[in-house]
Amino acid sequence: MTKYGGRGSDFVIRNSFDIRVSSFVIDTPSKALKRQRPAPEGVQQEQGQAGRRTMPSTASVYRARWVLSNRAGSIEDGAVVCADGRIARVGPWSRLQPHVGARDAVEDFGESAILPGFVNGHTHLAYPQRGTRPSFANPALRSPLRRAKQRASEGENAERGTKDFVGWLSRLTAQRLASGPAAIRRAIRDGARASAAAGTCAGADLAPDARLCKCLAPHAAHWTVFGELFRFGRAGLERLARAVRTLDDLACRTGLRVGLAPHSPYTAGVEVFAAARQEADARGWPVSAHLHETLDEIEFTRSGQGDLHKWLSLAQFLPKDLAPLGKRPIPALAEAGFFKGPVLVAHGNYLTDEEMAILARSRSSVAYCPRSHAFFGHADHPWRRLLAAGANVCLGTDSLASSPSLSVLDEMRFLCSREGDADPRLLLEMATVRGARALGFADDLGDLAEGLRADFCVVGPVAPGQEPLAAILAGEGNISRVVLGGQAQAGICPQ
Repeated sequence: MTKYGGRGSDFVIRNSFDIRVSSFVIDTPSKALKRQRPAPEGVQQEQGQAGRRTMPSTASVYRARWVLSNRAGSIEDGAVVCADGRIARVGPWSRLQPHVGARDAVEDFGESAILPGFVNGHTHLAYPQRGTRPSFANPALRSPLRRAKQRASEGENAERGTKDFVGWLSRLTAQRLASGPAAIRRAIRDGARASAAAGTCAGADLAPDARLCKCLAPHAAHWTVFGELFRFGRAGLERLARAVRTLDDLACRTGLRVGLAPHSPYTAGVEVFAAARQEADARGWPVSAHLHETLDEIEFTRSGQGDLHKWLSLAQFLPKDLAPLGKRPIPALAEAGFFKGPVLVAHGNYLTDEEMAILARSRSSVAYCPRSHAFFGHADHPWRRLLAAGANVCLGTDSLASSPSLSVLDEMRFLCSREGDADPRLLLEMATVRGARALGFADDLGDLAEGLRADFCVVGPVAPGQEPLAAILAGEGNISRVVLGGQAQAGICPQ
């Protein structure tokens, strides 16, 4: 870290604050003040002057050519002041510099941009990377693996993707069953490290076995572990009861935030969805599920036919007396009470206007995973229509089994390249504050604003004379630093 005099006083700021240099006092609208948090420890606040705050007595100050905030817009030659793990100030350097104390540490990132930490709305850290070969050591797996190998002749190319979702799922299931606990823990640890290096400050990890997620506890990022639920009828309800005990223990022992996730309508019964909703509501836990991911899933619930039904019947996974719901998944689950509160819906690739209205009324969110979506060759995602209908849409990476990385920035760049008319500011919202809203963290993270957690990343270099966010989404710059809780993360290497 270095002390310096600055690059100059020219700057551009677009926000609603009236910043006055004297004594570093900031006047804010009284309505906004009511929403702000108490000053973090170490930040001295003047008494008897409503709306006025002063510089923290000691602080870490991070400076860059650009500070890109959802709330304040683009601040040229800006800085972020951190104290006690939270953001104490965001603004132009020319107005903050005179009030930086001798004990304050200032770090300059030069021709770079500071962005809010990313929120991964949907991933599976435990899933193996594409191309990983399963072990044939377990005789019980040989038959499904033989079928999986046969399906492989239909061709899942690691770069081109596949339209054979059932074949991909059968291979993934075999790989996961062949992996021991040590390998799964290693995958989770590696995935968490890769996510942090990619600027992730919070995420939703859907875990088939939540007991293996204890290794997430030491990480500075805010992970929510959703215990996935499988099976139908009594067997499914018994698994739900065990999952609740496991998640309770995980939360108590590690402090991790937990939730429940009936996997999908083709792997868990509607009674499991309804019971999971009740259990989650009783504990204040969030809920998630894979819904409307494929047309085959919709056919499964509507008529009890299709490739998914054939595969699961062949694997003897389905109860013999299982009857189709006679409806598409979201309307059927809404009738069962699953949408009486918000749901974090993974994918939501095929939705009608009626289904979007259900999601909007329930204040649900959809985690759109652009590269995984393209990997399976789905039709265009309805994310714009969802937003227009009033539903929240965030971005997720899905797993390494269908996506080349766990980087939300990579998802933004991919989506921008596919849909050139997408508003970069909206994509930044979907990657940050909308993800925080989906996970219930909107009052704590997801933006560069006073009182929020000091979670952000630095991307650069960004050449002068360009609109910085558009340049970054076009591929300019790499993540060079990640700051979580106001602390630069040791051991995280630049991409």
